[in-house]
Amino acid sequence: MKGIKWALLGLMGLGIILLAWSFIPGVWHRLFTYPRYEKEVVELAKLRREPSSQIDLTTYQGAMHVHSYLSHDSRGTLVDLVSAAKKSGIDFIFLTDHPRGDIDTLPKGFRGFHDGILIEPGTEKQGFCAWPLGAAIIDWRLQKDSIAKQVVSHGGLLYYAHSEEPHHWNNPDFQGMEIYNFHTDTKDQSPFPILFDALVNGNKYRQWVLRQFFDSQTPIMQHWDELNSHRKIVGFAAIDAHENQNLRARYLPDGRIQWVGNNAKNIDTMEVKFWNKWLFSEPDQSGWVFKFLVDTYESGFKYITNYVMADTLSTASIGKNIKQGHLFIAFKSLGDAKGFQFYGLDKKGHVSAILGDSIRLDQVKSLYSVSPLPGRFKLIHNGKVIKMSQEKVYEFSANESLEKGNYRIEVELNLQGKFIPWIYTNPMVLF
Repeated sequence: MKGIKWALLGLMGLGIILLAWSFIPGVWHRLFTYPRYEKEVVELAKLRREPSSQIDLTTYQGAMHVHSYLSHDSRGTLVDLVSAAKKSGIDFIFLTDHPRGDIDTLPKGFRGFHDGILIEPGTEKQGFCAWPLGAAIIDWRLQKDSIAKQVVSHGGLLYYAHSEEPHHWNNPDFQGMEIYNFHTDTKDQSPFPILFDALVNGNKYRQWVLRQFFDSQTPIMQHWDELNSHRKIVGFAAIDAHENQNLRARYLPDGRIQWVGNNAKNIDTMEVKFWNKWLFSEPDQSGWVFKFLVDTYESGFKYITNYVMADTLSTASIGKNIKQGHLFIAFKSLGDAKGFQFYGLDKKGHVSAILGDSIRLDQVKSLYSVSPLPGRFKLIHNGKVIKMSQEKVYEFSANESLEKGNYRIEVELNLQGKFIPWIYTNPMVLF
């Protein structure tokens, strides 16, 4: 018995040591790493210059691939979505709620303007992000290519979600793909170190905690470039936001507390007693009396953003310009990219094409790009870097030896001595 006692004490001690050890990286990040990153981003923002617009379109910021309570794995409400959008500078949200059955009827849930935020309903299933952009009935029992043809032929958007997964890439109807998805980025790492990091830093440095997941999605980008060598495939960013990696509690009608955990699943109910009452606050707008949040809509919307150049903030204009590829993506938590431009100039110095356009080679004398923040520009032709700027410049041009093919821009920022991807544009095609 004495031996068992000491063994149990030893195991308890080892467990305490391992638990304490798990928090050490988070404490280090809070004291040293994240404050340095925060300081550099603040200093970078002070260097911001607002470029004069050469493109006759307005840039709108949007979150695409977002889930609400209509999905089985989310409890997000309209209040949650709109509040996060307004705090994050988001102009539009394209929802992708999982259907609850084989027959999916759209529009569903939220649509139109809500406190100035444009919301468009869509759906995610069978590897698709589909936005019919109007009334539609999708029968998910049909063959996948038939579903794609149905959505696209009626004027909708049909993109592949989770581009790391197998898809029918030769399908002539799919229009685009996710070139970055936050959920994809988390798959190659254990979540536990970052969970401990979130426990230490979640409220103060949530954006930097999320950045611990980041890896350049090189295989996906290479595949995207290869696909664009055959036909236009528009790339967009998916935060894949559910606001569901959290622990929350709310009152039931009978006065008990319901606990909701990971993936919005109910995990327990309990009576409110003197020993647990201190945990609970007054209900917020969505009814929660307790929240421990790892991911939030607000942090997701700020993490990576789609910048769409469009005529107006309307479903028709946003949808049309997404189809055309008038879109670039940026990790907004590193710096707001509004004002960035990528375009072609003709012999008279007039803008003849912008990102996403296809234009004859003889109508473009030079390619030009301008950024509101100083960075390192990369010009990529048919998937290969052919020119790179100096480290911290606001403008970039290429006018020598332009050839037929796809040209796109990447911009990197120098933080902590490392070049970190910031902007990816859709390609401009010279034919």
